[in-house]
Amino acid sequence: MKNQKALTLLGDSIIDNKFYVKNGEYSVTEHIKNVSSFQVKMIAVDGDTTKEVLSNQIEKIPNSSTHIVLSVGGNDLLQNLDMLFLESESMLSSLEASFDLVASIHEKYETIIENLLQHNTKILLCTVYEGDLESDLSLARVNKAGQSLLKMFNDTIYFLSNKYNLNVLELRNIFTEKTDYANPIEPSHIGGEKLANQIVEWVNLD
Repeated sequence: MKNQKALTLLGDSIIDNKFYVKNGEYSVTEHIKNVSSFQVKMIAVDGDTTKEVLSNQIEKIPNSSTHIVLSVGGNDLLQNLDMLFLESESMLSSLEASFDLVASIHEKYETIIENLLQHNTKILLCTVYEGDLESDLSLARVNKAGQSLLKMFNDTIYFLSNKYNLNVLELRNIFTEKTDYANPIEPSHIGGEKLANQIVEWVNLD
């Protein structure tokens, strides 16, 4: 079909959440397919970071894509969660360590955007939500520190969206209830449906 909208989904388990929903429930991708007539290509992989998006996912984007959604970065932060448990001599050293981490992710994230801009598509960047860390005893210890680190990374997304004139979907305004999560960090059937509806609404703006 000549004017068929073709949606490509890149990133991590915020998109690729099928493993975390119950039998009879839908993943984000399935929700999108249920409420739209788009061609949907789900390239996102549970556990992937900005590194894997660059090395494995971008090359799989179909030439027919009209819209691309990118949701990545949360696993980059999770892989460095241990830094929040380290004893620090000062707030200065803690902030510098956080800055260095986010700066390294920023560099890869911007490279992803530069690659995506080679495709003649609309691009939507997703922020990273805060999760339901309070429901897990080990993660609850770093909930506030984790949110601070997350804010630093999400600032990167907004900075780059402004630099390259791209749309942003604020996931912290979508995942607002405990029922939106299947576990402390993965979307549930309910949260996935809310995300899918927002993505479909964005695609239909054209």
